[in-house]
Amino acid sequence: MRPPAGRERAHAFDQLFEAETARRVSRWLAKLRVPERDRHDLSQDVLLSALTRFGSYDPSRGPVSRWLNGIAVNMASHYHEKASRRREVITDPVALCEVGGSVTPLELLLEAERRRLSRSVVLELPFELSSVLLQHDLHEISMRDIAEARAIPLSTAYHWRTRALHGAQRALARRIAADEERCAKARGVSGDLARTGPVPKIVA
Repeated sequence: MRPPAGRERAHAFDQLFEAETARRVSRWLAKLRVPERDRHDLSQDVLLSALTRFGSYDPSRGPVSRWLNGIAVNMASHYHEKASRRREVITDPVALCEVGGSVTPLELLLEAERRRLSRSVVLELPFELSSVLLQHDLHEISMRDIAEARAIPLSTAYHWRTRALHGAQRALARRIAADEERCAKARGVSGDLARTGPVPKIVA
């Protein structure tokens, strides 16, 4: 016999204050490559977010651990995205030369712009798709760790990544085609003539 929803919610709420729940969140974040120095603070942020958003928890959609896991995955993705933006802000041409060695500053800037465009396209995808792609292809988190942290089958994680790649490639093709069309109109030539080559590879 299934207990009343009110009792389920009360039990789920109590679980948020258990020591094992905090340890579980920390393990999830470790699997998602959050550095140990930031793991405790981010764990607290995950639990605080769960408490403030508990009104949205629906026991009929799954256990509270699965709902909490989604919050942890979301916050870990935002953490990594902020870290990536901090690493990629290089504006001094001299610094660009030092970082790139024989690569020219222009080539480095073009590569940075390509990465920015690819990431912006990826982030337009549904969260469960974009986060898998960013975590695996950008942050080199293993697919097994991603699946384990999300409590999903490994095959599902791979399926989401494949869908993300195909969706991002199509979105990037549409965006490039639209940009080329605008450039063509500005120059007074056909959009087909303005196209310069194949769609670049997605770089997360």
